[in-house]
Amino acid sequence: MKTIDLHIHTTASDGTYTPIELVDYAVKKKLSAIAITDHDTMKGIQEAMDYITESQLPIELIPGMEMSASGMGQVYEIHILAYFIDKNQEERAHIINNVEIDFRNSSRSPEKAIKIISEYGGLTSLAHPLEYFLSMAELDKLIGELASMGLKGVEAIYTTHADAQIEQFKAMAAKYGLLITGGSDFHGARKPGVDLGNGFGDMVIPYDIVNSMKKKSVDLL
Repeated sequence: MKTIDLHIHTTASDGTYTPIELVDYAVKKKLSAIAITDHDTMKGIQEAMDYITESQLPIELIPGMEMSASGMGQVYEIHILAYFIDKNQEERAHIINNVEIDFRNSSRSPEKAIKIISEYGGLTSLAHPLEYFLSMAELDKLIGELASMGLKGVEAIYTTHADAQIEQFKAMAAKYGLLITGGSDFHGARKPGVDLGNGFGDMVIPYDIVNSMKKKSVDLL
């Protein structure tokens, strides 16, 4: 089965692998697709994409970012994952730069993060939902509110999620018509024991998730 990892950090934010080292490791791990999702920046994306193209590596890179948003009455920041922001590949560098600037100059609310990514034709997903220290009922309410703002997915498959929790988040996603995304939240040495693609060792994220995201992305055009 083809597997993926859609939540990864590099030295462009707080990871310990450079974008090129990350790509090499993903190829070594035989992942079919990855998304680099550094915190509030996309500075490592172009370097990784150029390296994949020039080296003709057998891996797909989805341009992404993890946006740190505040508000909605939450004590902790809400992290919104952004994907597929490079609709027009001829203007990719310009688009990637502008997304970062637009968010930095905004109110940085979850609603604004979702709006900015949507304006650039991208998809958004709520990152690591259990890390907001909310009950499942509270998370259901939060996900519903974010869905009403245009959120398109939930990171149901995540390093620390047990099977039962994954199923609960899948049910919430279905309830609100959202996509399922998944990622390890790999940081290299900064998160010991969390490996690329596998989390703590037994996580599996199927490539079918990327197909569903691509379909949704096309539907939004």
